Amino acid sequence: MVMLRLLRAELLKTKRTPFLLTHLIVPIIISGVFLAYFTYSPWDFNGKVSAYFEGLSCGFPIIIGLVCAMVAEQEATAGHFQEMLKATKTKIVAFLSKLLLLLLFSFGAILLSVGIFSVGFIELLHEDTLGFQFYVIAGCILFVSYVFLYILHLFVSLHFGKGASIGLGIVESLLVALLLTGLGDGIWSFIPYGWGGHFVSLWILKASGIELSMVDTGLQAGILAAISGTLLALTLSCLWFWKWEGRKSEN
Repeated sequence: MVMLRLLRAELLKTKRTPFLLTHLIVPIIISGVFLAYFTYSPWDFNGKVSAYFEGLSCGFPIIIGLVCAMVAEQEATAGHFQEMLKATKTKIVAFLSKLLLLLLFSFGAILLSVGIFSVGFIELLHEDTLGFQFYVIAGCILFVSYVFLYILHLFVSLHFGKGASIGLGIVESLLVALLLTGLGDGIWSFIPYGWGGHFVSLWILKASGIELSMVDTGLQAGILAAISGTLLALTLSCLWFWKWEGRKSEN
């Protein structure tokens, strides 16, 4: 199968880059820092869990910008994207294989971070919890919410270069943090940077026993916007890559 062959090739390309190490070390550091802080933090259970997932939400765009820049620059230095553009008769498959690699490693990194945090939270800090399943579902919600940003950053990295992707990620992290405040009320549903943090926050409220149907959360609008926005971004990015011939000038 073409996709599997290209995916294997993409994996081999990452062996000499910090790509694999980034997805291993960063989740461990993030979980460790939060667990260390929570050993003496006076916050209650919901406050600690919310702080952890909001922290992940805010930091995620920077990591996305960094890893997308890594894979794009690897293609640029290896042969000015020609290997990627001519890897198969169907150019879009080459683009999708790179996107799929990013998403698979992202999912694994999130599960690693959430797994370390939940085990430490339950077994080491002995906090009252909602069970391991709660954390796994929260991690999955966060991952799905940020697929849009992976598509966006892969496009930016390929077309404009690593500086643009990393810089955009920093700005996006600030926007995520702002949308988690009162500034995001009523508008977060329609802005991709508001999806991850708010979806997870609503999941925490629901798991805590709060009936979401009793309050105006913007959840349905957010879900519809996230699904349609992600599908639209994927379609447009595939159409763009189909006509793309490579970056004219290296950044």
